[in-house]
Amino acid sequence: MDPFLRAVETAFEQHGIEATLDPDGAALSVRLLPMRGDDIADFGSMQIQEPGGVFEILASAFAGHDRGATLEIGGERRRVKHTQMRDPRRFKVQLNTVPL
Repeated sequence: MDPFLRAVETAFEQHGIEATLDPDGAALSVRLLPMRGDDIADFGSMQIQEPGGVFEILASAFAGHDRGATLEIGGERRRVKHTQMRDPRRFKVQLNTVPL
């Protein structure tokens, strides 16, 4: 087994949060690494919150899924709006999500 892949899998096992991928279909238990929460922009004394969240998932766990996939994280349902593969070894996928 590739030692880099094993290190990535260990990071997900030890630091990831539990989630369910596509809870309305074939529910699959996965682990996610949170990368960024909701965006908050300041305009003077006003704040605007954009409900988004970026998570990483193992590419093998997200295989066969794409935009529109649903995640349930701690009782909150989120929809994947965009995916990116920034990992040069292609072990992880970034999921840009919004609440349902």
